Amino acid sequence: MAAPSPQALRHPGLLEFGLLLLLALVWGSSFLFIKVAVSNGLPPLSLATLRILIGAIVLVGVARLRGQAWPGRAASATTPGGAALWLRLAFLGVIGNSLPFFLIGWGEQFTASQLAAILMATIPLLVLILAHLMTYDEKLTGPKILGVACGFCGVVVLVGVDALKGLGAQVIGQIAIVGGCLSYTFYGVNARRLPQMGAEMTVGIILVLGFLTMLPVWLYVDRPWNLAPAGSAWFAMLWLGLLSTAFGNWLFFTLMRRSGASFAATNNFLVPIMGLGWGYFGYDEVPGVNALVALVLILVGLALPRLRRR
Repeated sequence: MAAPSPQALRHPGLLEFGLLLLLALVWGSSFLFIKVAVSNGLPPLSLATLRILIGAIVLVGVARLRGQAWPGRAASATTPGGAALWLRLAFLGVIGNSLPFFLIGWGEQFTASQLAAILMATIPLLVLILAHLMTYDEKLTGPKILGVACGFCGVVVLVGVDALKGLGAQVIGQIAIVGGCLSYTFYGVNARRLPQMGAEMTVGIILVLGFLTMLPVWLYVDRPWNLAPAGSAWFAMLWLGLLSTAFGNWLFFTLMRRSGASFAATNNFLVPIMGLGWGYFGYDEVPGVNALVALVLILVGLALPRLRRR
């Protein structure tokens, strides 16, 4: 029997906006804790690999406690499965974790962080286009286009228009970051097309397969048995693994199932704002007036696509 088809999308309400805000709050903390980890002896590749491993263990463990079954070798009336499903999950593990983590981390060696933030904010734009082409229930509308454009302008205002002057310099790094953004974009749209399985098991398996693709590279490049990070780096890694990776990925997947890939992707507009907040509390970094203007633009951008036609 064929696997169940994806559930119908619901119009975002207060709950969905609350989940979106929570997701941005969790993922916005990543900037602070990545900085803590890499500044205290944990290389970026090791951090990425270990946080994926922690996320995989947590989510698969929760899934088993909740009685969610592994996909079978073949699909049945009650359990999705088969080689095609496992290949799709492996594909999502690569494009949703291993590949973008590597491309964006590598690209930021050659690109200013402000410009990287602007490039990352292109994800909702890309998702909007791909969702229109690849789904039947997330088509382009005027309010959606205006909303995403407004949100993107908010991110540009937040990090500063001067950051755009860096476009075209160190092209290889910028291409890598855009490649990571495209990878995330394909992940969001394709994950919606999975058969109905428990969210914890689905995301857990995706993280397991993402970890397995990173494992040989990590062992060869970082030689983790020689690392000796400080205690603060271990704490930051646990935070990133438990919250940013396990809880954040589960929350993104749940939100995407409820209200679509385009809506879930708009968290990329809120994450820089939340990153500023975490920087304020963690490093006493005081945001300027541009942050308030950016927040207004982003909130307007989030509201516009949600307007119903009367």
